[in-house]
Amino acid sequence: MNLSHVSLLDKTNSTNEFCINLIKNSISTNGIVSAEIQTNGRGRYGNKWISKKGNIFLSFYKKIKLQRNIIKYQYRVLKIVKNFLIKKGLKEQNIQIKDPNDILINDKKICGILVESYKNNKYLFVIAGIGLNLVSSPNLKKYKTTFLNKYLKKKVNRLDFLEFIKKNFNKL
Repeated sequence: MNLSHVSLLDKTNSTNEFCINLIKNSISTNGIVSAEIQTNGRGRYGNKWISKKGNIFLSFYKKIKLQRNIIKYQYRVLKIVKNFLIKKGLKEQNIQIKDPNDILINDKKICGILVESYKNNKYLFVIAGIGLNLVSSPNLKKYKTTFLNKYLKKKVNRLDFLEFIKKNFNKL
């Protein structure tokens, strides 16, 4: 399935919600949404994803067969993000996947994934949101956090990540 839609936004409440609206309005059956600022990002169990401008807020959506297991997409997304981190120069042994939906570097959270499904009157869709701390990380009491560019000699931006996701879209 070829990628049919890409939205680059300055600001949105939630990239996952933006994807759902695209599906509701029959804009396309698959695509990617990325925002510079996300004001109401969500994690699992209604947790809020807290992050600042310059970090990565990206969601993709695609039509899937009804019998597909949504959890498989979560692991595919985690693997793709891990591959991006390795490609950019992080050592694999420093990257941990914390089930079911987080990526850590040296035991500090750098990325969270939220996979949801949405069914319109015709199809079932998978929507996967990716929050990746790129240029900063929040100071939280629950756990330690970090950001990607802290570990890299050559800094990356959200468009680098978007291009990587676009190239790997069919693997998702």
